[in-house]
Amino acid sequence: MEDKLKKLSTSMDQEISKEKVFTKMDEQHILSRIKQDTKVPTNQPISFIPKLLTAALFLGIIFSSYLFFDNEWISKPNVFIKKETPVSPMLTYKISGEGSVRYSPYLDKGQLNIKLLIKNETSAKLKEPLSYRITFLNEKLVNAVGTKTFLVEPKNLPPLGPNERESITKQFVLTGEVVKEDLINAIQVDTISGTKALNTFVIDAIEIDAQITDKEVAEEKKEEPTQEKEISVGEAKQIFNQNLADLKDTFIKSGEKNNWGVDNPAIYEVAGPDFEPYVTENFSTNVLKKLLPIYYCQCDIGYLPRINQEVRFIVNSFNKNTIEISGIEPASDMKNIGYKWNFRLVKVDNKWKMDRWEETSLEGIDLNLTKDEARKLLTTESQNATFLKEVRLKGTTNYVFSVIGEEYESIVAISSSDTTLTHDYEVLKKE
Repeated sequence: MEDKLKKLSTSMDQEISKEKVFTKMDEQHILSRIKQDTKVPTNQPISFIPKLLTAALFLGIIFSSYLFFDNEWISKPNVFIKKETPVSPMLTYKISGEGSVRYSPYLDKGQLNIKLLIKNETSAKLKEPLSYRITFLNEKLVNAVGTKTFLVEPKNLPPLGPNERESITKQFVLTGEVVKEDLINAIQVDTISGTKALNTFVIDAIEIDAQITDKEVAEEKKEEPTQEKEISVGEAKQIFNQNLADLKDTFIKSGEKNNWGVDNPAIYEVAGPDFEPYVTENFSTNVLKKLLPIYYCQCDIGYLPRINQEVRFIVNSFNKNTIEISGIEPASDMKNIGYKWNFRLVKVDNKWKMDRWEETSLEGIDLNLTKDEARKLLTTESQNATFLKEVRLKGTTNYVFSVIGEEYESIVAISSSDTTLTHDYEVLKKE
């Protein structure tokens, strides 16, 4: 405060020295008054002039101060502007990628095989499946391929989970010959989510096969059986999800085609062949045969597994021919008890098929779910869950959440033991 007063005093002094105290008219009035006062007898005291000068000086100071306040304080107000709190940045997905290209020249055409390996480096699951834009940067290569860019949109692949990978292969038949120099730094790949590119890289791993004839290629295929690569955990989950999606789609199409319903239950001998591309004979005999007659009951209880992909979704074992996987189907309002599912898929004639599935009730089993796992079980595409508190109900830990959907909002407690849901937990708590 003291520094501000000093600054104000200094500024006022400067302004007083700059501005005129008396106007021309003031000067004329003062001189005229002085002349009149000179005629006053000498025995009368002359006191008016000092008073007038003092008043004029005071008015000049006030006037100068007004100019100072007008020019300095009003034109440059001492206003503190509140800095806006920066908005927390949205989650940024980190995607890594690499690729390789293999060129196989033939007598009249060439074949370009591009393989991509993509990994989700973040600790969160992607919101949607990825697509890939391949751009050819070399003019000769563009002419041989017939396009500048090509968008690869893998079908039926789920969004990548934390640290999961996916492998994508795309083949192009070339109409012109290219050499290795045409492929160096000539293929760019953009990893896309929605309309946003999450990662861009240029393929630098290039292989060129020796030029061979179609006949030689056919004979090589006969002599050398294809060596199958081991799959990854992420690929195992993708295979399972694809198979389950195919089964659900087949149930729908079979029902529409044959008009299955309560009064017309499905007949295994009629519907069974529709499922042959996706299930083994073992599954068809032991599971499908029992499931089909009751599946089209038009009741609220579903008969197909609804596996949560975020909690305890585990690949127990896998190799190039077998996948063992397990998951949790949490309790719902329609079926207020959770289930644990175990699945087995096998490869038959180079195609993955469901060989076995088993469900076990979670009643009497303690999953010992964490608060975060409980939140994930209650969170879906159409509703969000916000944790409120932890309570004990019948000796079991329950997590209370506010669940908000598009047209509803409720308070629900979920059991950490078996995922059972309780809406009136306050009443139950008093019992």
